[in-house]
Amino acid sequence: MSRTAPLDQDVSGIVRTTTTGAPSSEASERVTVSSVPISRESVVSVNSAVDVEAAWLDRLVVAACEMPVAEGETAIVQFMVRSLGEIFPDCGVGACLVPPTPDAPTSSPDMRPTPVPVEQQLFKYVPEGEERRGVGMDPTRLFPGFAYERVLSVDEASTLHLASDDPELEDDDSPIMHVVRRAVLAMGRGLGLARGHAKATSDARDLRALNSHMVQAEKLASLGQIAAGVVHELNNPLTSIVAYTDWLTRKQAQTPGGGDPDSLERLRRIGESASRILRFTRDLVTYARPSSEVPVPVSVHTVIEQALAFCEHVLAQHGAQVERRFAETVPSVRGMHEQLVQVFVNLFTNACHAMPGDGGELVVRTELSSDSLRLVVYVEDNGHGIAGDQLTQIFAPFFTTKVDGRGTGLGLSIVKNIMDNHGAEIRAERGDNGGARFILGFPVQL
Repeated sequence: MSRTAPLDQDVSGIVRTTTTGAPSSEASERVTVSSVPISRESVVSVNSAVDVEAAWLDRLVVAACEMPVAEGETAIVQFMVRSLGEIFPDCGVGACLVPPTPDAPTSSPDMRPTPVPVEQQLFKYVPEGEERRGVGMDPTRLFPGFAYERVLSVDEASTLHLASDDPELEDDDSPIMHVVRRAVLAMGRGLGLARGHAKATSDARDLRALNSHMVQAEKLASLGQIAAGVVHELNNPLTSIVAYTDWLTRKQAQTPGGGDPDSLERLRRIGESASRILRFTRDLVTYARPSSEVPVPVSVHTVIEQALAFCEHVLAQHGAQVERRFAETVPSVRGMHEQLVQVFVNLFTNACHAMPGDGGELVVRTELSSDSLRLVVYVEDNGHGIAGDQLTQIFAPFFTTKVDGRGTGLGLSIVKNIMDNHGAEIRAERGDNGGARFILGFPVQL
């Protein structure tokens, strides 16, 4: 253990820091705890005296207090490189900034996330007129034109570089290294604060977006309650229409000659149309009701057909032609019918929004995987497609590619969550015709 004597400053502006030994009992009473991380680079050898120019320390303290935390990591590094360049105008000062490596999202909950490659940034300061000394091909140095270069770690990957022709740079106990080590601590602290500020700003932005979506969801819930009442009022006259149509059909058939064929056909169409509306309204209320389902064997083809019925008006509005390429015999999957309908309603609606104005094509194809363990569904459109750099982001909450106000950024996030809850997979890719293709894989019911 050691203790540091008070700082002495002489008339030349030099601050002398002296480190001397101390009894262990006395040292144990002088232990302090700091929230600032201390690295090995900040350790000065015991029983050493360091003469440091006061102006260097003054400028470093001012720089540490004025770091532009709110402007991000790049601004922090640029600021510290410039500040050290002002403190040591005869040296080359540089930094290599490597942001923390994020994890890429995966298409399966069983897969581990893979690191996303990040791009490192290099920053250099060289004395005026000495630019050529900072140019070279040596991969281990930023300033191959200087005789000496020290590299200090700022965090797990980022580094700070100082180059000079002064051999004092090689001395760990030299005044210049005394200052540079503390600059490294300040830069590391600044980077941590900048990342924390960026995270807090992002969280606040997401919170505002979530609040906005909650307000919209409440409005939709109120509208759903009103619609449920309207549907209830429609069901009574629709039931009457179906019943009286059946009665008229039977009565017409009992007339001599079996009745007028044209009249019977008209009655049949009335009955079918009324039954279709009645069935649709009942399914709509069931779909809108909060889910209390438990997993049961479900026919994916039935789910797809119901979702297409719900989206019929959207498909007609965009002039979309639906092509079904269903496998002849496919097993059931275990899941919750209403939630799976929601998956396909979202996919079909998104496909319609992406289709060209002169009509579009929606292809829904099913097949059994080669090992017969998964039922694979392909949903493909001929719209504008999804950019390659957005394919890994489209399932993130609040991310949307729609700029016309139709997108909330939650549809595909909900789809991904439902698929995960079913132990199923979903991924997106660019289709053969340039549109979007979604591939869904469901474990089959054995």
